[in-house]
Amino acid sequence: TASLNRLPVFEPTLKPRFRERSFENTYGKVFVIGRLGQDHKNVLETILYKRKVYKSYKDKENNRCFEVLYDEYEVRKYLSKESVYCKTGYQNLIEDMKQAYIKIETRELIAEGNLIADKTLSGIYSKKTKSNLPDLKGEKIPYAVLKLGSVTNLLISEELRFTYDPKPIMMLRSGISQAVVRYLETQRRHPKLGYHLKDLIENIQDNVEGQNWYNIKTHLKEDVEGLKAIGITIDFKKERLYVVNNQIML
Repeated sequence: TASLNRLPVFEPTLKPRFRERSFENTYGKVFVIGRLGQDHKNVLETILYKRKVYKSYKDKENNRCFEVLYDEYEVRKYLSKESVYCKTGYQNLIEDMKQAYIKIETRELIAEGNLIADKTLSGIYSKKTKSNLPDLKGEKIPYAVLKLGSVTNLLISEELRFTYDPKPIMMLRSGISQAVVRYLETQRRHPKLGYHLKDLIENIQDNVEGQNWYNIKTHLKEDVEGLKAIGITIDFKKERLYVVNNQIML
């Protein structure tokens, strides 16, 4: 949803720490207690992108809720840059999203709670194993069911929703590059003369001065080719970012 990309609910890093943080920009305010970074966003986006089925229902308070059925192995394989994403790492990211407390305030809504309420196994099976090991051969592999949390449910119900393939974003090497692309995806039009790079980054990062600014530009330079493939070029001398042909190719 728009707020999950326009506000740094997920920090623009691949190495977030558990902490309490708050941030405000022109789109609203966000307060987070927990550990949430771009890898967490990669997992959530991939699950929603690769979902098999989703259902919507009303809870006891008449709030709209969502559940998603998906193949965990397929998601972990899609997340990986090589073979299959580490199962323990994937499970830890899910747990972080269950535990984190988030409060989002925009002109249209106030949402607070968690991103994920629970993850369970379904009674529906995706396939049987083909292992040669006697204790695994022929075992049925159940689909997972992700029950979305109160924040995600309200955002999906009430604000701008859009879909894109998260793979090109996940292939970028730095969290700041991933966060920039996600933020730009929410903009309907991009200025022909480009964005002033520092002004753009200030929408998702709270410290863009001194050494931090140097580090941000270093990370963006490492992703120059990946960003170019998506449709984004950066002139580091002028410190301006351009979206080619007003379109990001995802």
